[in-house]
Amino acid sequence: MRDVLLSLGIDRWVLPAMLVWPIVASVLVRLGGRDVSRDEAGTEAPSGGPDARTLTLIALGIEALLAVALWGVFDPDARGWQARVDIAWLADLGATISLGVDGLSLPLVMLTAFIVPLALLGSWNNVRVRTPAFGGLLMLLTAGLVGVFITLDLLAFYLAWELMLIPTYLLVGVWGAAGTSRASLRYVLFTLVGSLLMLVAIIALWNAGGGTSLHLDTLLQVTLSPSTQFWMFIAFFVAFAVKSALVPFHTWLPDAQSAAPTVAAITLGLKVGAYAILRFAIPLFPAAAMHPTVRMTILVLSAVAVVYGALVAMAQRDFKRVISYSSISHLGLIMLGCFALTQQSVQGAVMSIISSGLATAALFLAAGMLEDRRGTTAFSAFGGLARVVPWFSVTLVIAMLSTVALPGTIGFIGEFLVLIGTYAEYPVLAVVATSGVIFAAVYGLRTLQQLLFEQVDTESNGTLPDLSGRERFVMVALVAAMVYLGVAPHAILQRADRASQTLIESVRFGPNAPTTLPPVSLSR
Repeated sequence: MRDVLLSLGIDRWVLPAMLVWPIVASVLVRLGGRDVSRDEAGTEAPSGGPDARTLTLIALGIEALLAVALWGVFDPDARGWQARVDIAWLADLGATISLGVDGLSLPLVMLTAFIVPLALLGSWNNVRVRTPAFGGLLMLLTAGLVGVFITLDLLAFYLAWELMLIPTYLLVGVWGAAGTSRASLRYVLFTLVGSLLMLVAIIALWNAGGGTSLHLDTLLQVTLSPSTQFWMFIAFFVAFAVKSALVPFHTWLPDAQSAAPTVAAITLGLKVGAYAILRFAIPLFPAAAMHPTVRMTILVLSAVAVVYGALVAMAQRDFKRVISYSSISHLGLIMLGCFALTQQSVQGAVMSIISSGLATAALFLAAGMLEDRRGTTAFSAFGGLARVVPWFSVTLVIAMLSTVALPGTIGFIGEFLVLIGTYAEYPVLAVVATSGVIFAAVYGLRTLQQLLFEQVDTESNGTLPDLSGRERFVMVALVAAMVYLGVAPHAILQRADRASQTLIESVRFGPNAPTTLPPVSLSR
């Protein structure tokens, strides 16, 4: 199959198509889509043209097909960038539109390409006003997310990063719950401050490299002093840590996700910042990132985040806030994997990013379905749903069990690899992080008990409708992916193997490599 795809030249145009198509589609949806509104009687009042939601879903489906083609042309045994395309851009600055993927970014491109349309389909009635604008912004957000994963030029990466942030701010602020302006403003202030720090560091790095190129491969060869590396690393790290909501930069996330429409809440939960740390912050400034003091500080913060997020999740009385704080806990585990920098921990970090993306999507969709039916996600409004809505209950249980890392799910694979890889370098921190897994079981089972297994205490709960065919398809697809990748993770681990080796070699033996790290075997 790969030879057939290569003979069609798909590897030469699939990445530009994945970047450009969502931008084009955003214009088509905004200008050609019909705004579906509801009158006082609850009937749809069409205003002409195809439903903007349907156009958006079709456009996202095309993006998913392009992602499948990209997966098909990828060679798991090859090193370096694949499907690479370099397009001249700002020659005077040395900036290019350079696109490529490796085994770390490819799974996350696939995750994005499928999560966004599934999120839209699963929350179909969640947004029913100004749907053309909503669909257009969702397509721009998709372009930004994909761009972050496939751009190799730092200026293009920065533009993709901003393209991801701005639509999210509008989606939360305009289509969120009543009174969301504060949550959306906090989100944009946190992330824009981090983005500006990163931009300053990119300019300084470009200048240190002679002002001739902004390509990642070229900048990796620029020799920097330890102090210069430190300040540039801090700027990059803060930008990515804020976006990922690492403790203590996490305070914006629960409010933003609780207020956001379901699709935006799901995309906010994608660990884009953790990927950017692996791709840019650590390899560009390895002496700073791996300095004993800096490294230990981040690892301790990560271990604290694992335990803190789980403990705070245990104290919540609202389903959405439980999901948000569990996401903060999982982010701490991912950061442990990134900075332990063993092959197992890096692969575990990638698997955990995927696991968190799938679980967050399923759980927020479940929360959105409850909110659509009852207008709230507070635990006090529910009870005994297992006897009323069996399809909802079964899929929720599987998603939650993956979140708490039950063996046989992808959540277990990611956490096990991170912990075993971290234990090789920092056994005490690995043990502390393991306690977070225990706390996760507490908040996960408590959530299931309060939603599903107590008495049906109100008449409205007794008549709650189960999942529709559309919702059932989405939830089953998500939980099937969690189970399949938990039983057969080889497809992702095989592709991440070469890329994780290359990352470790770059950090330990590159021009800016630290001198204090012990040798590590890269053999499998």
